[in-house]
Amino acid sequence: MNVALIGPDTLKGEKLLELLDESALQVETMSLYEEADSAGRSLMFRGSACRTRPLDEFTGEGLALVFVCMAELDADTIKTLEGLSSAIVIDLYPQHYGEQPQLVVPAINGEVLGSIDAGRIIGVPGSATITAALALSPLHHEYQILKLNLTVLCAASEAGRKGVEALASETARLLNGRDVDADYFERQIAFNLIPSVGEVQPSGYTSLEEQVLQQLPQLLGDEDLELDVSAVRVPVFYGDVVVAQAETRQSLEVDNLQLLMDKAKGVRFDQAAKKPASLVNDVIGQDVVVVNRIRPDASGDSGFGLHALSDDLGRGSALVALEIALALQE
Repeated sequence: MNVALIGPDTLKGEKLLELLDESALQVETMSLYEEADSAGRSLMFRGSACRTRPLDEFTGEGLALVFVCMAELDADTIKTLEGLSSAIVIDLYPQHYGEQPQLVVPAINGEVLGSIDAGRIIGVPGSATITAALALSPLHHEYQILKLNLTVLCAASEAGRKGVEALASETARLLNGRDVDADYFERQIAFNLIPSVGEVQPSGYTSLEEQVLQQLPQLLGDEDLELDVSAVRVPVFYGDVVVAQAETRQSLEVDNLQLLMDKAKGVRFDQAAKKPASLVNDVIGQDVVVVNRIRPDASGDSGFGLHALSDDLGRGSALVALEIALALQE
């Protein structure tokens, strides 16, 4: 099929192109589109050089599949994407559209893909939502979560390449005894914590917190879920950590946890692990969400706590987009 990828210069686009290159997706032609000031670069895909084109040349003509990996798009491009009748769009930033597209994580609700035809837009949820959903879905189905409090720890990569570059620059300057220029995050991020991720909305929540509040109940298939979310920017380059505290209808059966999580797709849980999982040692580059320390509620009532960790660029975004495409190909 003829495929296009918008945003190969972004962190998510770069990762997705890498995964596509190694995948079994049937690609006859690959077209790459990016901002005009970056266009003209030559990128390799399956042994051939692909020259990137200016985004304003994108028409969608002759395409069967379009991946969107840019956080910001101009109105003309959005209109073009919404008007495609012969292609399916997989957008890693579903907030582009006035009406949110169908959100899909194949390991959770992949069955909906069977009814999606050309001309539709499929949304890939945010990485924090994917991390939480994959970790919590098997527990929700087994014990029914009634109330859920999440704390999301977001790496610099959540803000894109400039976020990673800002952390690297600030770290280097501080280690060399120099002052930092903290313009990008408005506060120093190196060796620091910022209790805000995204713009603060009229609700008092940040844009990322609102995103999780809107997306997670949809993925879990429970719009009645009582949910609260707080997000903190942490000084690491890549990865997501989600800390969950849940109240459930049924009591947690600790002896059943390993078997339950082993059956879940896209998740790894080792109940007997002697060391806690970490982003650097166990998660970055892995294709699963690593669940750590599932424990019963301290009060003795029905509920549990856990930590879930994932690679925000791979498992938390690009890999989900690829899985959607492979499922559509079947």
